[in-house]
Amino acid sequence: MIKKIFTKKTIAVLLLLTGMSNGQEKSLLNDLQIDTKQNGLFLTLQSSLPLNIENITGWINEDWFYMTVHQAVGDTITLRSTPLIYPVLAVENANAEESTQLAIRINGKIENFEFYLSDDRKTIIAALYYPAETVVALMEQKQAGGYSSYKLDSRLRIVFYLTGTAFTISGVISGDGSDEMNTELALGIIILAGTYFYDLLTQ
Repeated sequence: MIKKIFTKKTIAVLLLLTGMSNGQEKSLLNDLQIDTKQNGLFLTLQSSLPLNIENITGWINEDWFYMTVHQAVGDTITLRSTPLIYPVLAVENANAEESTQLAIRINGKIENFEFYLSDDRKTIIAALYYPAETVVALMEQKQAGGYSSYKLDSRLRIVFYLTGTAFTISGVISGDGSDEMNTELALGIIILAGTYFYDLLTQ
């Protein structure tokens, strides 16, 4: 009796042949990597063929992040076997006729996300960002045991500086000329000063 053994490589080849049988060769997606950051998560996904950024879409539904790649097929077994790194709780993959969908369950709220492609367009980079209040809370937790060694991410630092500047300018413009400092001006100065001194302490 001959036993048929289906390895991951065999399944990957079958998936590619399935895509080619539909009249157009599809990219095979596999090797999902999860990288945790202070301000969110970075996901990288490898493709067998160059991709177009226009074919990648995503959305958030409660604690699930969904990414759909058109003209691609996912190596479901490999993707579902991705080692989970907290706060990622689960990884699912489903293939349709024209696309593949990757679903990632996260213990925490994702406020925004962006997609990028590597220079050869064979690596998808998905940047998932936490809300600002979550990042601040994490920073405060680190500071509880002393000064944090965490250095503000450049994107987040710019957001704080721009927010502080906006409040300050708005406060100056809306001021009535009295000696009493208005709320917007005070808040803007506090944000700018706090960000500046935090930068100095974590150099």
